[in-house]
Amino acid sequence: MNSIILKTLVAASLVAAAQAQVHVLGAVWKERGLSAPAGTIVLNPGTIAATRGYMIFDPSILTAAPGPGTLIQYRDARSGGVIQRTYTINSGFRAFSGDIIAGDSGGRRIYGQIHAPMTLANVPNATLPYSGSALPTGYPSKLRFDDTVFQVGTATPLTGPRVVDLGATLARSVISGSATSVDVEATTIAGATAELTDRLEKAGFSRAAVVPVITTGLPATIALQDGQSQVLSVTVGADAFPAPIYKWFRNDVQVSTAPTFTVTGADVATGPGTYRVEVSSSAGTATSTTTVTSVAYTFATNLPPTLSIQGASSAVLSVVLSPEPIPAPIPQPTYQWFKNNVAITAANGGTTATLLIIGGEAITGAGTYRVQVTNGSGVVSVSGNSVVSVPAAGTAFVFTTNTPRTAKPLFTTTVNLSPVVNTAAVPSSVSATRQWFKAPLDNPTAFAPIPAGDGGTTLILAVSGDNANVKGPGVYRLVVTSTVAPITTITSIDTVVTTGP
Repeated sequence: MNSIILKTLVAASLVAAAQAQVHVLGAVWKERGLSAPAGTIVLNPGTIAATRGYMIFDPSILTAAPGPGTLIQYRDARSGGVIQRTYTINSGFRAFSGDIIAGDSGGRRIYGQIHAPMTLANVPNATLPYSGSALPTGYPSKLRFDDTVFQVGTATPLTGPRVVDLGATLARSVISGSATSVDVEATTIAGATAELTDRLEKAGFSRAAVVPVITTGLPATIALQDGQSQVLSVTVGADAFPAPIYKWFRNDVQVSTAPTFTVTGADVATGPGTYRVEVSSSAGTATSTTTVTSVAYTFATNLPPTLSIQGASSAVLSVVLSPEPIPAPIPQPTYQWFKNNVAITAANGGTTATLLIIGGEAITGAGTYRVQVTNGSGVVSVSGNSVVSVPAAGTAFVFTTNTPRTAKPLFTTTVNLSPVVNTAAVPSSVSATRQWFKAPLDNPTAFAPIPAGDGGTTLILAVSGDNANVKGPGVYRLVVTSTVAPITTITSIDTVVTTGP
């Protein structure tokens, strides 16, 4: 049932006098309604069944900021010759207000407005004026509801100002009634509610089904990054009866019957889409909808604006995404590197998370780089530019020729890996030590030194296409260390050696 918030004004002295913890008014509302063919004037409207109820308040009703009370409404309804006795509960009842006036003789009168329950002219949040007397504590004791006419819309000229044309019939309602104090043993609103509903059920009343009301719905949109999760939930009014059931839908396909549902960016089953929750009881259904979208990755760490590598030295360009890492089974991001606005091929590392660049190499080397990252939903993020420069080796202890990225010797032949260290380096590279390392192709980071007897300490290493050869297919790198202060160590790029065709 709809309710409205109305201000209560009560003298401060009456607030101080309040002692009871809960107060109950038992009320009867009578609705006299009209229903006739369009254009007909009926002078004596028919009467429909009365509605009765209990209004339960705590001491806050005597303040300028009253808290919610509880309204229990019950009635007898005849359907197909059978009388049904039902009641409903509104635990957020606020449609009550009043002003108390104390007379010279000590009497106290109360005037205000109260919720007006109607069946025929269904005016939302309608209130009914009343007058009555108040107890010494300030609580209302006896109230009389004035006859009040309610209608929906605007009356037609043919039928007059008090009758409304609702299509095929005319409808209006006149509400009147009264209320008196009811004694309860309970001292709380919850306790009084339980006590009074127990009385009703013993008298043959049963609680009527109520359509759930979603008081806090889903947000209109939710934007998620890949792997980011959010729990979808709604708040349902406490008076829904019986306990509601939930159905969650993604793109109109049911996905869950739990009270909440978790969505995750880019997930195949719970990723972007239109989500709807249906909260239902036997009386009806309330719905709420949201659209989950995918947003581009952000860069927790972007490319460096500039990078300088000397001679044939190497460097690795990389970015750090947010969020990272992306948990399984979320699709992993894909990468495409560009140099001078031209895509770098996969064979040269252009589709990996990091990019190896080598000074003096035509494929990489000096130029302007960027990376394009695509998430699992196809949304693209583009890094900033990184300008790579390759100054001459000068006297730096660096490679002037690096090892190749790959080598493919035939099964019966060898290929020389022959990097060159700067001959003008200071300290001199002449006396530098050299050590080659090899890792298996299936475990390319598990490097082990190649023995000196197999050429592991020479500048040039002959690798073979024969798997049985100690220098056969694998991943190779050279580490060179100066022997004159300042001690400097440089490492070649990794060369992947496989058997050629």
